Parts: sequence; C-alpha cells; structure tokens
Amino acid sequence: MSSFKFKQFTIHQDKTAMKVGTDSILLGSWLTINKECQSVLDIGTGTGLLALMVAQKNDSVKVTGLEVDENSYHQAKYNVKHSKWFDRINLCLIN
Repeated sequence: MSSFKFKQFTIHQDKTAMKVGTDSILLGSWLTINKECQSVLDIGTGTGLLALMVAQKNDSVKVTGLEVDENSYHQAKYNVKHSKWFDRINLCLIN
C-alpha cells in the first residue's frame, strides 16, 4: 500500500521504509495534548504521521519533526505540505 487514508489527511509512504503501523496509529489516537501546550518535538518523524495527529488534536500547537533518513524526511515533507496543518509543522533533516 503506497498511501494510508485517515479522516482528515492522507499519509503517502511509497518513498520510505518506515510504513504506517498499528502502534503509531494507536499512540497517536491515545495521545492527549494539553491545551496550554505550545510546541511538540517528534523525534524520528518517519512519514510525519504523529506530527500530523498532534497538529490535528491541538489547534495552536507548533510541531517540529526530526528525521535522519533522507527518504523519510522527503516523504514527511510531502505529507505535511498536502495537509491543512502545513503552517504549524516544521520538519528538519538531521545529518
């Protein structure tokens, strides 16, 4: 499967080895984001799934996703760019 569709966004995963899995979906759905929270750091963002789920749960939080794998980074950039939360998610490739 090259993409995984959620209610409000789609995760494309054809360019990354880090595919969407049950564990990340459950973690993102169980996650509670405090309304006072201003920023979240997603270390090892992969496809950007958790960064997008966090942004979806809190209308004001800024998310920074860090990724070491270049293909995953570009995949996450694509996924974030095509979401309605693109202006609150910043992704960084760490070499």
